[in-house]
Amino acid sequence: MSIALCLQCCPHDTAAAMDLAKLICETQKEKRQDGEFFLVYRKDCDMRLPKFFEHLAGMRFGTAKACQARNHDVGWPGGSNMLAASAMMEMAMLARGGICKSPAYLLFEPDNTVLRLDWLEALSAEWDRTVAEGKECFGHWNMPGSIPENLHMNGNAVFSATFYDRHPNMTIGAATQGWDFFYRDKYIPLSRDSDLIQQYYGCPSITFEQLAAVTKNGVRPALFHGVKDDSGRQNARKLLFCR
Repeated sequence: MSIALCLQCCPHDTAAAMDLAKLICETQKEKRQDGEFFLVYRKDCDMRLPKFFEHLAGMRFGTAKACQARNHDVGWPGGSNMLAASAMMEMAMLARGGICKSPAYLLFEPDNTVLRLDWLEALSAEWDRTVAEGKECFGHWNMPGSIPENLHMNGNAVFSATFYDRHPNMTIGAATQGWDFFYRDKYIPLSRDSDLIQQYYGCPSITFEQLAAVTKNGVRPALFHGVKDDSGRQNARKLLFCR
């Protein structure tokens, strides 16, 4: 079974989020009846967003559902922390209610893109390896040049569907730090670094040649995080569909 998808969205990145959702649908040749794509959006998003997303994602995923975030804040890191906490809580509730049937989900933000047509299958197989190692999540550890004290797993990662139920006190964090960094010492023992998720944190833009060259330990990642404009998604389309 594939992992589920959980995309986060606030008013500032609605266009990017929907373009990413469109790109994800474009990577699926036909509808995945067992596929699950969820959107968790802030309450101050455009009221038309839920229906737009469910129509778009519903064309390629058997389950496509938009959920309003149960917690709210604005700015950084408050807005990001509350939205991520809401998403993790929502996914646990959806799993408890039998709406989400996948064993795990990808929690991700709009500044991501996919680099392989088989990206979802690759991440799903990686989840099986993660379970075999007794871990509860996987993602990208650290950034180049970081000192050991800053070792952490970036929050754009794959988590067990019931992760929040087991670790309800490992979200939100301080008002001065991102939740993934604040709880870095707690997440590292539960997670594993994956060659399938790479990031260039806070990258303003990326060229076609740069995106085509992205690797991690010699592996072509499935998910790439950090590009702040639409160049990541647009160049990914060229890489995936125009060769």
